[in-house]
Amino acid sequence: MLLVTGGTGYLGSALVAQAQGRDLRVLVRDPAKAAAVLPAGVETVVGRLEDPSSLDAALAGCSAVVHLAGLVGGTEARIRAANVDGTRALLAAMGRAGIRRLVHCSSGAAVMDPTGLVSETPTGPQALTDSYSRAKAEADELVLAADVEASLLLPGSIYGPSPAGPHSYNGLLLAAARGELDAVVDAPIGWTLAADTARAALRVLDAGAAGTRYVLYGEVAPFGQVVNRACALLGSPHRVRTLPPGSDLGPDAPTFARRSEVYGRFPAVHVEDANTRGLGIELRGVADGLRLTCDWLTP
Repeated sequence: MLLVTGGTGYLGSALVAQAQGRDLRVLVRDPAKAAAVLPAGVETVVGRLEDPSSLDAALAGCSAVVHLAGLVGGTEARIRAANVDGTRALLAAMGRAGIRRLVHCSSGAAVMDPTGLVSETPTGPQALTDSYSRAKAEADELVLAADVEASLLLPGSIYGPSPAGPHSYNGLLLAAARGELDAVVDAPIGWTLAADTARAALRVLDAGAAGTRYVLYGEVAPFGQVVNRACALLGSPHRVRTLPPGSDLGPDAPTFARRSEVYGRFPAVHVEDANTRGLGIELRGVADGLRLTCDWLTP
């Protein structure tokens, strides 16, 4: 049996939808949310990463884990608790249960070096020092040091349809179309559809190598270009201002817009993804992804 953490979240619900037919259990905090976003018949167990006894119950009878639970925005303490402490607790519970196979969802932000390179075999220092990027890098270190057979996913900025609704970067696209977003930093970053990330996670679970990273970037494209193309596809006349890399958005910028500011302090993102290509994983580019996303977002 496979346990999925974060299964009622934006990416997690997309993975559960892709995993129909597998022997599957989902760790959930809120049974009502689970009933709303998960397919009928999916086994759920109520628990929290910070509650060891609930993790022990969730892992009983399982042979593998896909760990998707995490947090992008919020205070540094909350981000660290979700991404680092939560991962540490899960690894401890896996040790108690004798479970060794793990697919851990990290981020390209955890390995990007000062040249903008996102590599499956990173050698340079981590460039991004915001709370989220640091927390993801620290969680990765815990995973790689643990006595588990872990494969790490490194997606880019995730967008697109999800059973949980228009969260993640979708919310930013909608805010821009409504005229609620004034500006972004026009940094080239990686973009990845949620459904593609979910399919890749299952492929890595089945065929990925232990101790190996898999970069999942559908396409690298400038932030402003993506947001304004979404405005056009959503039928909005609004366009966001595109500030040059290195610009500051100010303290009131929303979480996902601020990611453009974070990346804008470094050279354009570029990737090394031989491991992903070696598994035959296909990821759609921005043109196809935005059409699919905006059709889904349109009432």
